[in-house]
Amino acid sequence: MPPAGLLLLPFGAARLGRSLLDARPFDAFAMAALSVPLAFVLGALLSPAGMLGAPLLTTAFIGLPAAALYAGARDGRRRDALALLVFAATGIGALAILLAFAVSTGRDPGAWLAARFDGQIPELLAFYRSAGWEESSIEAAAGVFRFAASLLGSQLPGLALAAAMSFSALLVYPLGGLWGAERCALAETSFARFRTPVAAAVLFVPAGLLAAVGPEALRQGSLDLLLPLGVLFFLRGLAIIRALLDRGRVNVFLRAIIYVVVFQMPLPLVLALGGLFDEFVDLRGRVDRWAARKDGGSDGS
Repeated sequence: MPPAGLLLLPFGAARLGRSLLDARPFDAFAMAALSVPLAFVLGALLSPAGMLGAPLLTTAFIGLPAAALYAGARDGRRRDALALLVFAATGIGALAILLAFAVSTGRDPGAWLAARFDGQIPELLAFYRSAGWEESSIEAAAGVFRFAASLLGSQLPGLALAAAMSFSALLVYPLGGLWGAERCALAETSFARFRTPVAAAVLFVPAGLLAAVGPEALRQGSLDLLLPLGVLFFLRGLAIIRALLDRGRVNVFLRAIIYVVVFQMPLPLVLALGGLFDEFVDLRGRVDRWAARKDGGSDGS
């Protein structure tokens, strides 16, 4: 329910504002009504930190993205530009929460969260043993858990920004109709036309070099920058897949299989590199031009 609340609340807020402008205030009533109990559930599950945590999460992952959707969805604006605007608003909120935690408690939020997660690992492994898992599978799971705890401890800001990037793409593209995106006459509405700003590619290359061979003092910040950029270029690579599937008129069943496959590691990393490479070669543009020449040749014959 809390994840559903995180999705319904920005939709409800953005839709309510647009419905008021359109003189159709009752369009958003169901979402607004559902969002209230879901917010209480979110606060209850965060107990005893719920009294403080729920308002912070509501501001970062509900209020700010809703404001970006409401203010940024204008006729003629590219949909991918709107996704970046929502990401910026959400990312600022997420980083503000981490900064507020660090200032108010004097502790590193990543280290604190990693310690809490690491303390739960023995209990999780004991549960898997009681469920009949083989020891080799339990050892593999333990390795994944320890890696996740290490990543939380060292790269929490980057993980928060990567989550914000994924969250914004979800709000604007597959679930955008819930808040009335179709009424805004956004440009390039299909995800197949998703593109990244040139500045992202400019940042990706030096950040990757610093993360790989740079001094230790700069490596952690470079990785924090690479994580959201990696998600951004993964989305671009996924958009290329979508464009090729649309061009080939692939059926829904085969599309589902392909999407399941491309989300299996390490293919997301390959797809992210493909999205970065597309900035320089414009694969979709080449395919469109090739198709146009082919159609022109067919007409001429």
